[in-house]
Amino acid sequence: MMDFFIANNHVEKPKEEEPEPEPETTGFHDLPMELLLKIMKMVSLDDRVAAGQTCRRWLEASHYYTPFNEKLVFRFSNINFCDNEPPIKNFIQAFRIFPRIELSSVTFYGNSDFWPDFGEFVLELSFRNCLIRDTELAWALQHVPNLRKLRIESCDELFRMWQFDKQFHCCQSNFVLEKLLDVSVANNDFMDEKHFNWIMTIAPNMAHLDISNCFKMVTAVRRVAMVEHIMRFINNRRFQLETLKFSGTLSIDDICLSTLAMLDGLCLESLSLTFCDKIPPAIIDLLRRQPELKITPALQFKVGKVKKTIQTPGFISFLTSQPNLVHLDLSSSLGVTDEVMELITTTLTKLKTLKLRRCILITDEGIMEIVKLERLEVLDLSNCERISDRAMFNGVIGRRMKNLQELYLCELPSLSDYSLIQVTLNFDKIQILDLSSSPNAATDATLQYINFYLLHLRKLILYCCTKVTDAGLTGIDLPYNPLEIWDISESFAIDRIFKLRTLVLTGCYKITDLALQKGFSFGELKELHLARCSMLTEAGIEALVTNNKSIEYLDLSECPNMNDHCIDLITANLKRLKTLKVNKCPMLTDDSLYFVSVNCHYLKHISLAGCFKLNRVEERLQAAIPTLKTINNK
Repeated sequence: MMDFFIANNHVEKPKEEEPEPEPETTGFHDLPMELLLKIMKMVSLDDRVAAGQTCRRWLEASHYYTPFNEKLVFRFSNINFCDNEPPIKNFIQAFRIFPRIELSSVTFYGNSDFWPDFGEFVLELSFRNCLIRDTELAWALQHVPNLRKLRIESCDELFRMWQFDKQFHCCQSNFVLEKLLDVSVANNDFMDEKHFNWIMTIAPNMAHLDISNCFKMVTAVRRVAMVEHIMRFINNRRFQLETLKFSGTLSIDDICLSTLAMLDGLCLESLSLTFCDKIPPAIIDLLRRQPELKITPALQFKVGKVKKTIQTPGFISFLTSQPNLVHLDLSSSLGVTDEVMELITTTLTKLKTLKLRRCILITDEGIMEIVKLERLEVLDLSNCERISDRAMFNGVIGRRMKNLQELYLCELPSLSDYSLIQVTLNFDKIQILDLSSSPNAATDATLQYINFYLLHLRKLILYCCTKVTDAGLTGIDLPYNPLEIWDISESFAIDRIFKLRTLVLTGCYKITDLALQKGFSFGELKELHLARCSMLTEAGIEALVTNNKSIEYLDLSECPNMNDHCIDLITANLKRLKTLKVNKCPMLTDDSLYFVSVNCHYLKHISLAGCFKLNRVEERLQAAIPTLKTINNK
């Protein structure tokens, strides 16, 4: 009660306010730029972009350092390219530059101010399946004076509607891109001579040309005329061309290749070609009997006392005239035989890339000499069904090829696990290994060798390798440990491959929750395919999302046990998720859409086709997730 009778002149001394504690600082923003760049080099592109949001100093390190900037690509897909609509409206107001731009399925509306504002900094520009007019294309290209690479692919509507008038008189342009070296017009059927001339006119210094998969939907007469026109162009530019890509383009026959073989000054480093003509039996027999024969346009040889002359096929003459080839792609070439393979390995000793996918006439005899290509880094033997262990052991596996980094061995039914074990023992620098649909090569035993030896793997594809089980992925319950030294026996889980970024296990239906619980703990795994792994349940998904936080692409299509709680676990824990595929998962209901809309902040693509219990998918997701670009629910 005494508190109520305090004298009026009594004044309490004000309490001294304690100073607010200063916020704790980590000091990361004070790191020397040299150390900061070294850290940035050790993380992936997405992590580097995220780190750039820390402060201006980190932004400068992550975006404007030249080696990092060269890997950054801005992709626009399924949008309207218009100044008054996002996202272009937002990009016009940006302060950054955009050196590499890919436009896919984009509709253009008039001449945008984006190109005058930012075109000076654009180095690579790609149009794929875009609705763009000739005037809009010309407007964009004339404002990118420093362009180095241009791709106009699958844009037949552009060439259909492109009419040359006074503005494009005689196919000439009023500007030239002197720095443009790489041009691709692949997958275009209706490009004619005038279109081709105009594009080539603006690129007088072009060194790399790609016309793959063109002219398929036009008449044979029109196709032949266009190919002849391109051959005349190659003749005119033969001293500067370094790359030619003809894969899948019809009418590139033996006559065309004979013409190219006779061009003095044509010295290619990269060639892609689909050759399906039949080589005469007399030439094959001659090459078989005299493998060291010097190839000339006309081969002369003696039969008894009679001297005979045989005209050399253009394909053989052309290959032998290009000894400096570094990259060779002969995929789907039905004319490639064992004799041609022997010629390639003898003549083209500088090869670093050799792709022979679907060259079905090649047998073990043709593969035997690949071991001579000591510089080889990329080898693709997929779908060559006649290849067996004998070819792999004697022709591919060897200490000579020390730098092999990519190996593709898809759909080789005669290949056994013995060959794959030898691959792991000899090529420990491999970064990409594709064993899709190889029923006998990919087993639990071979997977243990992969887990132990191939620590540099970035991408492992085991599509439909049905012999792979939990034992191979985890090293648990193996019938025997394949790696035994004296009395020491040990097994290994797949997460020993700590650099792995992409793992494809689609169709490996024997995998259960045990594999996800005991074998999956990756720090850098970005892309995971588990479609048609029908035995996975909630327990496995919970372990997966807890131990693999970096996943950005997840495919769980046709996994019948996926329910709403699984979607809740995935969306709540995988904060970086950008693509989610759960097609034909019958247990999903509308509650899963709620979890996606609440938890996903960076999702760009979602596929829900065949989930018949879902209603109003687009209406519920588009408004809730502003980053969402594509929704597939059909």
